[in-house]
Amino acid sequence: ELAQTESAAATRRAQDAEQAAQRAADTWSEAACASPEERTSSVDLAELSAWLGALRQRADRAAAQAAAARAEAERQRAALVVARSELRKIEVWRDGLAATVRAAAMRLERVAADEVAARTVRRHG
Repeated sequence: ELAQTESAAATRRAQDAEQAAQRAADTWSEAACASPEERTSSVDLAELSAWLGALRQRADRAAAQAAAARAEAERQRAALVVARSELRKIEVWRDGLAATVRAAAMRLERVAADEVAARTVRRHG
């Protein structure tokens, strides 16, 4: 259950990071596509370039965070598969053990019933 919860949380974090990365990339793209005013000085262009560079860096960081979140989600999914496999092994072992115990109990009951029957035959025989 813990592995399943962690996997679901990691998947949600990956989705959130993907959305944040997409929003950051869209913000940079929209800003980069906007045309500057007619009368733009070199200082204004330098500021615009710095601002666009900062937006691009933010988009790149968000994309890297999304990639890391996807990797973590995949790691958690793999851990969930392992946990489910281990749980299944334990269940199979438990079921086999229960069947062995039931068979032993039935054998003991048969032996006891045979002994009672043998005593009855000896008494009446």
